[in-house]
Amino acid sequence: MPIQTTKPTTADMLACVARFADLQRCETGLPDMQLPDCRRAFLNVLGFDQPKGDGQFSPFGDRAKARVSHLQAGFGVSFIAAAPGKGVLMHTHDTVETFMVMKGTWKLEWEGDQGDEHLLLEPLDFIAFPVGVQRRFECVKPPEGEAEGLLLGMIGGNAPAAEISPAGIERLIEAGIFQRDKLAA
Repeated sequence: MPIQTTKPTTADMLACVARFADLQRCETGLPDMQLPDCRRAFLNVLGFDQPKGDGQFSPFGDRAKARVSHLQAGFGVSFIAAAPGKGVLMHTHDTVETFMVMKGTWKLEWEGDQGDEHLLLEPLDFIAFPVGVQRRFECVKPPEGEAEGLLLGMIGGNAPAAEISPAGIERLIEAGIFQRDKLAA
């Protein structure tokens, strides 16, 4: 069966454009973003629906509004900006998550069969994390003369879920962000 073609209006196509200069920074929306070493900003390009499960979060948070949000593309795209030493807690997803470094040097870390492992990635380097792998990222060094590095995150699904690792949950409890008695059993 042939693919049905359409002829969109210019306005329809402009609704599909996200100019980097016009993207809104979002520095809230995920529990760990309240921790000093997890401060980062999302500049959300292509969005998806929020997951529905207890203890699950949208990979880009629930407040990072996508510039292009009307398409069910089967994946989401967001830029992540962070200063050196800032990143995310270990977490996992129910879909494949990929990263491409745009600016600076980034540490991409995961829990492997021999313990925690990591790689340092530079501009245009790419990594894909399989479903279920505990992973994290952190800006190591921004480009010369800039305060932040820039990472491009892409994650599959129309409502992908993220779950913070058990050690990350403990950090959030210790910081008073989560309450042990309020967590789902």
